[in-house]
Amino acid sequence: MMRTVISIAVVIVVAAGIALYVYPQANAASHVETTPALQTPLNHIHALGRLEPRGRLLRIHAPSGNEGACIEKLLVEEGQDVEEGEVLAVLDNHQRRKAAAIEAEAQVRTAEAKLADIKAGAKQGEIAAQRAMVKLTESQKLYSQRQLDRARQLRDSNALSNEEFENTEWAFNRVNLEHQQQLERLASVMEVRATDVQVAEQEIAVARAAVVSAQANLAVTEIRAPITGRILALHCRTGERLSENGFAQIGNVQQMQAVAEVYEADLQRVKVGCRATVLVESTGETLEGVVVELGNLVARKVVLTNDPVSDTDARVVEVRVQLSQAASQKVERLSNARVQVHIELPPRS
Repeated sequence: MMRTVISIAVVIVVAAGIALYVYPQANAASHVETTPALQTPLNHIHALGRLEPRGRLLRIHAPSGNEGACIEKLLVEEGQDVEEGEVLAVLDNHQRRKAAAIEAEAQVRTAEAKLADIKAGAKQGEIAAQRAMVKLTESQKLYSQRQLDRARQLRDSNALSNEEFENTEWAFNRVNLEHQQQLERLASVMEVRATDVQVAEQEIAVARAAVVSAQANLAVTEIRAPITGRILALHCRTGERLSENGFAQIGNVQQMQAVAEVYEADLQRVKVGCRATVLVESTGETLEGVVVELGNLVARKVVLTNDPVSDTDARVVEVRVQLSQAASQKVERLSNARVQVHIELPPRS
């Protein structure tokens, strides 16, 4: 029994000695092997990202001033290519504002016609009638003048009393005054007053300003494409009220980009012009591209992995990789698709 215990003790001592000898040697070997790997500079970085059209995904909203409006006529469908400025939808306040614009234009024509009448003066018939009145009072004045001259001669010869002479003189003065009034009225009828013209011109200016305002109000009842691109999603349909999510999303899918979320510590080595390889996770396809833009904002990651221990609070900067025309055609229907981006880094200087 004692011999067995001694044997076990000897084995334990020998094993401990071997362990003490081997462990330092292995640790030293491990240190020798790993140290060169840490000193080797990286020639690429890996980042998660997403696909986006060049120029970003744009969310289209209705112009301001249409709060509470509904879609009256929808003119596009999802997946449809549109040109910049093309009408995508018409709102239900379009007809009402169109009528207001037509009314404003009619007011301009009315004001212009009024100005033309003022500049032309009175109508020819009115002028002719007034001239006839002038001639009538002129003949009456001549007759009264002859009567007055005769009465003066009779008075001087004592054949006419002073009272009768005064009556004749008063009749002449009355006819003469009426003739002067008719002359002044004729001049007034034929005169184009500068103040009347100025007032009419101001009325035209006000009417034209109302037309501009009415046309502006009419224009905002139509939703137009801000860029040439493809309608990727519609958030409102015919009869639906406009929402805070906007009307639609549009993007220029003819030129697609990969948006890589690069760790802020790695950004200093990434340069515009670096080549990149983009792996589309959903299709397994590999695409080639070039870095065209470095972001200016550090933010939290948006594209996350399925790894529960990954650093979801990591600070990253968006780096945009432009895909070739051929590659863009392959993924033009995959906006927001998840990708893996490998960016080749330039050698350290």
